[in-house]
Amino acid sequence: MPDPSTLQDGATETNPWWRRRPLLIGAGPLLVFLVVAAIDLKLAEQFTSSGKAIVSNALGGLWQWMVLLLFVIAIVLALSPIGSLRLGGADAKPSLKFFDWCAVLICTLLAGGGVFWSAAEPLFHFRTPAPYFAGVEGSTAAAVDPSLAVSFLHWGFLAWALVATTVTITLSIQEQRGEPLRPRTLLVGILPSGWVEGPLGDLADGLSVVAAIAGTVGPLGFLSLQLSNAAGMLPGFSDSAGLQSLVVVLLTAVFATSTVSGIQRGIKWLSELNVWLTLGLAAALLLLGPGIWLIQHFLSAFGLYLINLPGMALAANSSPGNWVNGWTVFYWGWFLGYAPLMGLFTAGVSRGRTLRELVLAVAILCPIVTNIWFTLLGGSGMQLELANPGSISGPLTASGESGALLAILGQLPLSWLLIPVGLVLVVLFMATSADSMSYAAAMVVSAQSTPPALLRLFWALMIGSLTLVLLRIGTSLGDNTSINALQAFIVITAVPVTPLVLLSLWTAPRLAWKQWRQRQPAQG
Repeated sequence: MPDPSTLQDGATETNPWWRRRPLLIGAGPLLVFLVVAAIDLKLAEQFTSSGKAIVSNALGGLWQWMVLLLFVIAIVLALSPIGSLRLGGADAKPSLKFFDWCAVLICTLLAGGGVFWSAAEPLFHFRTPAPYFAGVEGSTAAAVDPSLAVSFLHWGFLAWALVATTVTITLSIQEQRGEPLRPRTLLVGILPSGWVEGPLGDLADGLSVVAAIAGTVGPLGFLSLQLSNAAGMLPGFSDSAGLQSLVVVLLTAVFATSTVSGIQRGIKWLSELNVWLTLGLAAALLLLGPGIWLIQHFLSAFGLYLINLPGMALAANSSPGNWVNGWTVFYWGWFLGYAPLMGLFTAGVSRGRTLRELVLAVAILCPIVTNIWFTLLGGSGMQLELANPGSISGPLTASGESGALLAILGQLPLSWLLIPVGLVLVVLFMATSADSMSYAAAMVVSAQSTPPALLRLFWALMIGSLTLVLLRIGTSLGDNTSINALQAFIVITAVPVTPLVLLSLWTAPRLAWKQWRQRQPAQG
């Protein structure tokens, strides 16, 4: 989460936190949705399903161009002399070692979604190749590299750049100029100060919180499904809607307790533990699984990804079956919704780092690590399926995306150890992400460096409640995995923050150029 010292204490005796407009704006739409779902679940279903279709068709093309341009801008800034600009000021020193810094970035920005989808997504593209590789026959050796290449598109350079490059650069430089680390700061220099400090700024803060909370609901829902699927294999249990709800309640209790405690050092500790467990599981996949095969396919798939990156990134979202909307546009909407609050987080932990280091870590190193992780887990699943058809596709068909992780780990040597490690990773990633977002949302809407415990608890419970509702919607639709309802909600809430991220494509290079030019005489 952002360093609390960078946020201004704006709440006073005459304007307590529970009467602040950002809180009302942020909580209002979410509470309305909860009430509507409680009164008329069918109406909530129609809102999520039709809303996602409308948003994807209307904004999908814009999001695709925006994400690609954003990545290009970030790379150009990093390669130019401007890349030497130090975030936080010329004398700022990094508060975290490089490894610790990257660990925190990976665990918070990748969050639980990467654990969930790293096993499932490559397998889906393996069985049904994406339109970019329509001539490839599914479930064959020829489909391995294309499936990984498409997964790299969604979890690679473009995705990471969207979450924490231009937004982070803009917020970091504006902070040096005395502005608070809040989403409204993305409007400074673009709109009159009276507007930024008035209702429009409140709207930017509140709606950014809505999008971030929705983005956190997604991973919590995905991981709850995964844990429920695992618990359903135990004697006396079955993977049902009731068990899914129980898992959500228990997980919510875990991160709500952590959030209310206000223990901030725990995020760094959890991130490091996450990374070491991930490295251990990755080593196990290499040593116990088809290590050489995985390395070969990572290299060949990564080359295929680089060659086809522009074409895949800008594919028309009117493709057959709306494939681009269902996959790529969904991911861009998800990560876009995260961008303002994740930008705050990244700016807070990146003080003392150069702009070049930021882009190198966020837009290059972290994506490559993520792609390796997808290859190890998803690639292992594809190799197992090729060697024994039905061994992975069977559980995937029966349990949906949530069954992929356990199906893969369960067929490897030492599965009795690998499965618990995998499930612990699921919980730790979720806890890190939900804890950070609950605390950050509370800071933004209250404008307090240390928000009240009750407010932190409110956002934690909001995340849990929304997850329960969306899982219920998915079940009522006959979709036992509830993935569609979670995806729809994420895409819809990304709409209001689109202008904020779009503006950063202009403000980030402009502010970085000005800041660099101002320091040239002093350096000369």
